[in-house]
Amino acid sequence: MGFEITDGGGKGYSAEVDSENRLRTFSIAEPEVFNASSLGNSYNFNTGVINLTSASKSAVFYIKNNGDSDLIITKLFYIIGNSTAGTGDVLVTVLRNPTTGTIISNAVAMEMDGVNRNFGSSKNLTTDSYKGAEASTFTNGDKIIESIIDQSPTRVSVEVGGLVIPRGTSIGIDITPATSNSSLDVEFAASVYIR
Repeated sequence: MGFEITDGGGKGYSAEVDSENRLRTFSIAEPEVFNASSLGNSYNFNTGVINLTSASKSAVFYIKNNGDSDLIITKLFYIIGNSTAGTGDVLVTVLRNPTTGTIISNAVAMEMDGVNRNFGSSKNLTTDSYKGAEASTFTNGDKIIESIIDQSPTRVSVEVGGLVIPRGTSIGIDITPATSNSSLDVEFAASVYIR
């Protein structure tokens, strides 16, 4: 059973139907994150500078979603400075659902803790988001992304294709500096939105 569509072409409030019975409309397609930003649902996280003084693994980045909406991570950013005495590469590991470790029990807030990307919005996220320090740990969680990065100064943007962090789940990042490192400044960041 069909229904009749009346041609309203040119009137600004209804669609045109042409002589071939084709419905003519114009549409605008945009990434979901752009729409989220316009609605005040897009955010940035950034640890600020963390100085690592050894070549041992340290937990540096942690977000747990406590809100009702899924948190979607579109990009992760790794900013790696000059290493004093370090030789070789840096290893960065992204973890799925870490729940314990000193980065969580010591609870130091990130420098940019869920900053809204819509400058006119007062919306906030409900998250636990912490930055680590030298020798901070995760004691559990599953590896989902691992990257070997040249230890010379670099900024890496990792397109993660939309990691979904539902309520009660979390993401963490560990870094292992280059061999013999005695001083390395790093920063980690994420671009996220909720739907």
